[in-house]
Amino acid sequence: MFGIIPKYNGRIDFSMVRSFRSLASCGKVPRGSSAGHSDGWGIVAWERGLPVYLGREPVDAFSDPKFEEACQRGESGGFGSPLIAHLRKASVGVKTRDNTHPFVSGEWAFAHNGTIRRQNLRYTTDSQWFFELLMREYEKNGGDLIKSINTIVESVREVYRYSSLTFLASDGKNFYAYRDSSKNLDYYAIFYAEMPNSVVIAQEKFFDASWTELPNRCLLSVDGSLRHEVLGILPDIESSAA
Repeated sequence: MFGIIPKYNGRIDFSMVRSFRSLASCGKVPRGSSAGHSDGWGIVAWERGLPVYLGREPVDAFSDPKFEEACQRGESGGFGSPLIAHLRKASVGVKTRDNTHPFVSGEWAFAHNGTIRRQNLRYTTDSQWFFELLMREYEKNGGDLIKSINTIVESVREVYRYSSLTFLASDGKNFYAYRDSSKNLDYYAIFYAEMPNSVVIAQEKFFDASWTELPNRCLLSVDGSLRHEVLGILPDIESSAA
């Protein structure tokens, strides 16, 4: 997973998106897994306040020419919104475009890495189920995403086994990255770095920057001015401004 949050009125640097593509063939995988993240890719940015797919295919990003077409589409469109990109390594759900991250609902886009077990899902993925739970709670809480994350994470932990609940989410204005893994901490990681005109977030450090690792079971929030803070999730929310 990879996210970019440019400054207000800034532009997305698609050279970083192109670099991210290489992880489809050489990115880290959980111990015991086959190499690569070649089961699909997707890129979402925001236009007029709503998420739009620059591209999304259930195939290997490294060999798919549509990935470069998506980057060119984004560059020509001059997108100045956040961006979420995802390279899928399938664990639950068939490999179709509809099951390929990121997923969108209203103004929100969401990408998840990990497996939530005991879901007995046939056509959709555990990630889609997790996102739908979060969005329903968000509506119930009157638009308080952090409260919703606390509630849903607590309920999932009580009932389901999971490898990771790690995700990226944005409404096109604010950006959130949550890390929560029960194993393979070196794989289910989140790193973030402050660039001259953006904050970048990635599960793996794939280019040279001054990266900071997000602690496990913590949430990183970033706004359009690039102000960011780290919040502990459960049992209490304790904020430390970065």
